[in-house]
Formats: sequence, structure tokens, C-alpha cells
Amino acid sequence: MAIDRRTLLQLGSLAGASLVLPTMASEPILSDTQTRLLIRNATVITMDPTAGDLTDTDVLIEHGRIRQIGKALNANGAEIIDASDMIVTPGLVDSHWHLWNSLLRNSAPIPGGPAFFATQQATSKRFTPALTELSVRLGLAEAIHAGITTVNSWSHNIRDPEFAQAELRALTSSGLRARLWYGYAQDLPASAPMDFTDIQRVQKQLKDPPLARIDLGLAIRGPERTKPNIWQEEFAFAKAHALPVSTHIAVTAQTQEKKAVQQLADRGLLTPALQLVHATHADQEDFKSIAAGGTSVCITPLTEMRVGYGLPPVAALHQAKLPVTLGIDTLVLGGNANPFMIMQTCLNLAIATTGNEQQMVARDALHWATQGAADAMGLGGEIGSVSVGKRADLVLISTKTLGMFPVNDPVTSVVQSATPADVNTVIADGRIIKRDGRLIGIDLAALASQASKGARQLL
Repeated sequence: MAIDRRTLLQLGSLAGASLVLPTMASEPILSDTQTRLLIRNATVITMDPTAGDLTDTDVLIEHGRIRQIGKALNANGAEIIDASDMIVTPGLVDSHWHLWNSLLRNSAPIPGGPAFFATQQATSKRFTPALTELSVRLGLAEAIHAGITTVNSWSHNIRDPEFAQAELRALTSSGLRARLWYGYAQDLPASAPMDFTDIQRVQKQLKDPPLARIDLGLAIRGPERTKPNIWQEEFAFAKAHALPVSTHIAVTAQTQEKKAVQQLADRGLLTPALQLVHATHADQEDFKSIAAGGTSVCITPLTEMRVGYGLPPVAALHQAKLPVTLGIDTLVLGGNANPFMIMQTCLNLAIATTGNEQQMVARDALHWATQGAADAMGLGGEIGSVSVGKRADLVLISTKTLGMFPVNDPVTSVVQSATPADVNTVIADGRIIKRDGRLIGIDLAALASQASKGARQLL
């Protein structure tokens, strides 16, 4: 995977030469003749209400699917993973992540300097397709390290079609399940529409030939950042092409004055095909409208607090029984990809803001990061729980690391004690992509060198 600076720069010029996705950069870890994988003697948090939590349990994987769950399963012809000291969970789903700016980790806000959004808009113009691809690959490596097997790449710096291709190359080669939320350039005028022509091209590209692990959505600026003629046209386009829509909303008290949620409700646009991001200052009227429409809300508590949006209304969202999901958002503000810290933060916020220590439990937070997030993406029948017949997206967390033992309650241990460093093995779509704490097929030294060089070109 080593790419020197010359090759990195060449990637940018080559990106426009072909709009055809490459083949998978990494081959399945299981060979064509060894398509059985058996996880032996694990503690399994299934997140399936019909199955519950299991101990000393085996999980058999065949051809990328979970075929059996039980004790002392037949291991004939299977590669065995001894999980006696591990907790198995469904692969985590990150629902909102600006992967394209991962190279700008911790670069804003600058003490005494310009605000986050000012620096982002200025720096975004210096990105090239090659730097975007490298940035996305960096974020994806962290996703794998942390047990995230499905990512939602909210790409709001697609400056031309080559940038979209750069994202797709990185997403496809990662081995993860992903949705590309096709967005807009950071400096696109509020009066200018998105590139509908290229969005249609990408949608066709993903269907012919079909890429089962990658799908497409529309990332729009919405009622708070564009006039009705722009955002209504974008919603109409999305409906005509059967694309889900995502938009940031109610992020500050000032933007909430526009009552964007109610604008959407009045036009019948609050549906399960819509994802609302942040909703930090949404009110009870909004929550009722969102619930009635079955719309999901993605919160990113670490970045929402860091950028000054305020405290995410975790308890209110939970009490309203809304479909809630979780996101890393951006490494610029979040520092690194730690979904466990996000789950724990949600749990703590719900309790701290209500004074009720039973307001929310660890399983609620884990649901938001697994089955709940899968349901919001329309993938709940395929992923989100450790269930027979579902795709094998799984995380194996070691209980032998300091800070994890003793395990008195497996679910609480995952939410309150685990870190990415405790993730021993990650299986995505039946392929092992992290094993014994090491990423498969990723040269971290080379990636670190490339990332440092890339950051110097941007900052």
C-alpha cells in the first residue's frame, strides 16, 4: 500500500482519466476453498431480542453469512477463532462521518484564531481528488481499528466528478459496507444547485455492475442554508431517483429560528428516507413531527460539544422513542474514531441532564450503534445483529486487556470500558479485516507517512 508523494500526486491526475471503479484492492482473507469460519466459545451480545446474550457460544460463518449460532458446532473444514476470552457484537455502524477531511485532524478551532467553519471552507479549496482519497483511507483505517463495519461518508466537498470517484475508490477497497452521501463543494453558492448529472452517473455506476456493499444518498444543505427552490428541487430529485436524503439541522439556537424541521413536516418530507443530523436545538414540537414521520436523527455528541453547538438532547430523543443513530462526524473536532466513547457519552448525557440514573442503559446506546443504525439505513434485515442469515459483520472484543476485566456485565463493559485498542478481530461481510489487534492489508507506517505529507499540503 506504500505510496510516495509522486505517486500520490499522480493519483489526482489519473482520477479523471477513467470513471471506472477498480477491482477490490484486498482479496478475501478466506480463500475460495475455505469459506467457513467458526468463532468458538464466545460471549455473544446478539442485539437480537429473540436471542438475547449468549455465553460459551459458537458462531459459524459461511460465504459471508451467519449460518449457525450454538454450542459445540461442527467445525469441519472451518478456520477456527478461539474467542474464549472475547465478547462478540454486531459490527458497529457509524451513521455520519466527513471522511474527506480526516487529514485535518485537530487542526481547528485554533486558539485565538478563526472559527472551525471559516478554516474548513478555506482549506477545502486546497483538496485534490488524490488528497481526498488519502484522507478517506485514513478515516477508514480508523473505522476498521474501532470495529466499525459500516460507514456513512457525508461528502460535502465534492468539487467535481473526480472527487466522487476518489471517495468511491477508497470506500470500495476498504472492504467495509458504506453509503456515499453525495454532497457539494464547501464553497458552493447557496443559490447554486448540486451536480445532479454526476449523481445520476454515480448511481448508475454503483448498479452496473452492482456493488452490494456500497450505496448512495444525497447530502444536502437543506432549509437552513439554501432557499426553498434549491432544497425542494433536491428533495424532488432524490424522490425521483429513490435516493435517501441527509441534512444538518437545528445545530444552533439561531438556525433553529428558521424552524426547518417544521418546514419539512409541512411539505410531507419527514419520512424514513430522511436523516436529520445533529438536531441539537430541536424542540418538542420537532420531536413529535420527526416521530410521526419515522425520520432518523443522527447525533455526534463529541463534536457537537467541541464546536459549541451545545449538549445534544440525548434524553429527549430517547424519551421520544425516535430512531437515533451515532456518528464520528469529523476527526478535525473529534480527534479520533472512538465509537465506544460516543456511546458512553450518550449514556452519561442522558443521565446527567435528567438526574435519573435509569433514564437510559448501556444496551440503548449499543442499539443506536448497531441494529438501530442498520434499521435507519434500511439494512436492518441484513446487518445490525448477530442473527442466523444475516451478513457476517462482527466485532470481537478482548476481555483480557487492562481496563476490561473483570466482565461483570458484557453490554456495559462494551459501552463503558472498551476502546478501539480492545478490538481484537473485525469481520466485515465474512472477511477478516483486523486480526489479533492488527489491520489486515494496511501498512500503517506508509499510511502515517502519506498522511503527514498530505496534511502539509493542506495546512
